[in-house]
Amino acid sequence: MRDPRLMGAAVVALVCACGQEATSGKAAPAPLEARPTAPAAAPSGPAVATPAGSPGDTCRSWAELDPATLPPLPETPYTATFDRVWRTVLEKHFDPTLACKDWPALRAEYGAKLTAVADAPAAYKVMNDLLETLGQSHFKVVPPFSGAEPDDKAGGPARVPVHVRMIGEQLVVVDPKVGGVASGVPAGAALVKIGDKTAEALIERARSEAMRPGEVAYHAAFEAGRALSCQPGQKRSLTYLDPGAGDTSVTKDVTCVTPPGELVSLGNLRDLPTTVEHRMLPSEGSGGKKIGYIAFNYWMLPMVERVKAAMTDLRGQGMEALVLDLRGNPGGVGAMSIPVARLLLQESGSLGKLQFREFAQEFNVTGDPNAFAGPVIVLVDEGTASTSEIFAAGLRDLGRVRVAGARASAGAALPSLLERLDNGALLQYVVGDYHSAKGTVAEGDGVAPDITAVETRADFVAGRDPVLAAATAAFDSKSP
Repeated sequence: MRDPRLMGAAVVALVCACGQEATSGKAAPAPLEARPTAPAAAPSGPAVATPAGSPGDTCRSWAELDPATLPPLPETPYTATFDRVWRTVLEKHFDPTLACKDWPALRAEYGAKLTAVADAPAAYKVMNDLLETLGQSHFKVVPPFSGAEPDDKAGGPARVPVHVRMIGEQLVVVDPKVGGVASGVPAGAALVKIGDKTAEALIERARSEAMRPGEVAYHAAFEAGRALSCQPGQKRSLTYLDPGAGDTSVTKDVTCVTPPGELVSLGNLRDLPTTVEHRMLPSEGSGGKKIGYIAFNYWMLPMVERVKAAMTDLRGQGMEALVLDLRGNPGGVGAMSIPVARLLLQESGSLGKLQFREFAQEFNVTGDPNAFAGPVIVLVDEGTASTSEIFAAGLRDLGRVRVAGARASAGAALPSLLERLDNGALLQYVVGDYHSAKGTVAEGDGVAPDITAVETRADFVAGRDPVLAAATAAFDSKSP
């Protein structure tokens, strides 16, 4: 990502299910290849009946609230930005009751806290604490980049060529290379420090960011990714436990590289390196089936033709079953899910519904008689989010795929907008709610795997992929 102001929120900003984008106070229309359904009923009075924990609970709708009638907030250097964040959520959240919260009271409570902050980071924490009261994903204020960070600490468009995930209580190198560029760090190494940031501190920060226990691994990988980002050619010091030397502590300076892949931009998200990988898998452990494998790292519309080409090539090689690897795919533009799903559906179906404040939108997929009809297993992990979750949950509820993983997906499936504020900060906020055709909710608990595999650090040291192995073995059993 070329804009350093987005580095701290690269994953957060990409987990938008609907692909909407805004650079001003007005939201762009959703580019979904979906058909809107009847408008949702607008609130007709000051209160609406809403289930908020027990039958009969009544929650106040704030749809008609005039902010001009509220008492003024205390004057601080950050009050205007805070008020813009509060008003945006008031006006654009899909739920006019705002999760049954007293939104004006929270404005007064958190606005008053700005008088006690010592600096801008503390002020932005107050804003994010306000957003966290909603208990939903896809709410984040990202401060403007000051350009004041020292070069050896600043992030950038490049990265240390390793992929890191939280396995157990450690940050483990699950892939020691990026785009074919080897880091020299062994697979399965447990990171102790990235630059001047300890793994312990990164995990602790992840715990503080997570709203639910299942989110910790997701946030830990994100925090590690931030620490691993850097400028091209810059070196980043890694300290790790070397599994090939009895877990002796080793420190190594690793040169940062620019991730490979065709660069795609979407609004404020610039030059995302997109990749599509495909191959035939070895037949061992698959019951003799010819199994194809496809993985891609974002849901961006220009990637559709590459995914189609991968499917065509694999089918030309006699593919009988497919593994679609969405591990680490944080989402992107929801519209891409429609043509990709059509590659797998011979009959028409719905991947689910997005409920916005004033209307609903279906992820309708027109069936293709020539679509691939063999069994499909989708791989997920804690980095599988948003559009990836909608795709997996929707196709599973249609009976078309099974899901495999060591744990549930991220549970961050709400559609959102990304908006630049007047002072250069970025605000991401929820605008819709998602349910699959059968009512499945991916937000919160995520998409739980049907086929569960246990991952250990030893697996990565040995170069094993237990989730992929479990998926290929499952093709020998009953499948959709």
